Amino acid sequence: MKEPPVQKTMLKNVDWGGLTIVNLLGVIAFPPYFIYLMTLAALTASGFLWTTHLSEAEQQRLVEFEKEFRKGYKLEKAGKAKEALDWYRKLQKIYANHPQAHHLVDFQIKQLTTGAAGNGKKLPGSKPRRPKAGEA
Repeated sequence: MKEPPVQKTMLKNVDWGGLTIVNLLGVIAFPPYFIYLMTLAALTASGFLWTTHLSEAEQQRLVEFEKEFRKGYKLEKAGKAKEALDWYRKLQKIYANHPQAHHLVDFQIKQLTTGAAGNGKKLPGSKPRRPKAGEA
């Protein structure tokens, strides 16, 4: 049997595929941080494909809700919790068919009623809080 000839260069010892060479040239031309940044930019830009876009009327309704919600928030910060609670309940009825607005108002009402109960205060018109299982 004949022995294979001794190879003198690395290129003959390793199978250098086209993809390997392209990758090596890519690393020389574009440093890894650049590729990382470009990948993140591409993923961020593609995220816009999955976002929901509001129509002009829906945007206007959301802006109006924010203005009205701010009134309740200002009442709350001024220490007028009962008036703020009444205002939020009014908004809850008005925006019952708007999921985001309804959820936000509902959350704020729960914060006012349970937050005040946690501080030992009783808000007029708020229902007593039932202890959950495992609470004393």
